[in-house]
Amino acid sequence: MSSEPDDRITGKVAEIISDRELILNRGRTHGVAKGMYFNILDPNTIGIKDPETGEELGGIKKVKITVVAVEVADRITLAQTFRTETVNVGGAGLGSGHFSDLFGPAKYVERVETLRLDPSAPKPIGPSESVVAKGDPFESGTAADANNSRAATVWE
Repeated sequence: MSSEPDDRITGKVAEIISDRELILNRGRTHGVAKGMYFNILDPNTIGIKDPETGEELGGIKKVKITVVAVEVADRITLAQTFRTETVNVGGAGLGSGHFSDLFGPAKYVERVETLRLDPSAPKPIGPSESVVAKGDPFESGTAADANNSRAATVWE
């Protein structure tokens, strides 16, 4: 369960550093501590209306990605992606695309989630290549939020 909205630390993404790191415009003076999780949100919230009455019911904020604070200064925080997934990069026809790969052994690797829209691109990242944009809003989350890859948070 998430913390109450009044307890959440909110702010904006100040800078995109690399394909895994970004700077948040909040730090120690705002209550941020190393190891805290933050949901980076789509700035466009979606209003939800009752399909029967047309009454506004509330809305959702779409979660783009969740990051963890790795270094905290007084007014800024360096946060990075942390989720990993196991991916088969060989065997069963998933390797180089050659027919021989179909019969090769599976080869599993751990990949860390990145901010990059194109994961095969090089490490430096430009604004048009990132899932997250400078100025995107964020809110603090919990460890349970971090392990839940939900796509939205509900607001009223």
